[in-house]
Amino acid sequence: MWKQRRFGRDRGIYGLVEEPDGPGNDLVVTFAGLGQAMSEKNYLFSNLRKYLARSGVRVVQFDYRGHGDSFGELGDTTVSGMKRDALEVLAEVLEEHPAERIFLIGNALGGIIALQTAAALQKKEEAAPVCIPVLLAPPFRKFPEKEALFGREALQALRREGKLDAQLLVPGFDYYTLSDFNREPYDFFMAWGAHMLYLHGQCISAGMLDELLELDTARLVREYGGPLRIMCSSEDEEARTIAEAMDHVFLHRMQGYRYFYQHPAAMDQWITEAVSIVRSDNGEREKF
Repeated sequence: MWKQRRFGRDRGIYGLVEEPDGPGNDLVVTFAGLGQAMSEKNYLFSNLRKYLARSGVRVVQFDYRGHGDSFGELGDTTVSGMKRDALEVLAEVLEEHPAERIFLIGNALGGIIALQTAAALQKKEEAAPVCIPVLLAPPFRKFPEKEALFGREALQALRREGKLDAQLLVPGFDYYTLSDFNREPYDFFMAWGAHMLYLHGQCISAGMLDELLELDTARLVREYGGPLRIMCSSEDEEARTIAEAMDHVFLHRMQGYRYFYQHPAAMDQWITEAVSIVRSDNGEREKF
């Protein structure tokens, strides 16, 4: 059974907690991608929550500030602020119900926030519970400099105003065939979990853009010493190469579509795999 919650020092983070049907000591916290509400696109995390609750797992979903129902606007949000929100939520949840294992499941940018949160938790607490980040389609691609991604006039306006409507950064109206979009900036925001249909009409700050461009997913994964899961498309060669080179990384190759939301069957596959990771006895599986 789930109930709505408010987290954070100002109670400005909205979320929900699903209590398991039976006793259980595992906790799952989900992390949506850029600009997404806690349910994630096509209700990925809401559906995942329902499956996990039947397995005796406590599940927490929340909206970062500036996202969904939480306080603030996206234009005032930064990656570092999203991480702070996650740590506030996790601290409250663990104080109420300590967990033996924590699975931090994040999509795209949400996966990076999950990884940063896990690293901060382990650094802060010597006796921290087992923490297993699960990264869904994390972006390992090297993106061009922002001057090559976005128009000069848009960047000038962004520097002048401090934040700018995403419609001006990535112009276009054909959200279905993408016929009038420049694919490079479109793909950049899609890689972080955003979707133009929802992002347009909201602002992106200069700070957010700079932080996204500075993120080095490969380095963050390499520096994280604990067990780590990566779920990605079988076509994602960057993720496969990185995962196979690191002993602490376990790769789950999802067949077909690059992103879970591209087909209903793909989303079912991603949910099934995520559930199997959490249900596993020791949080580890053989590499593919």
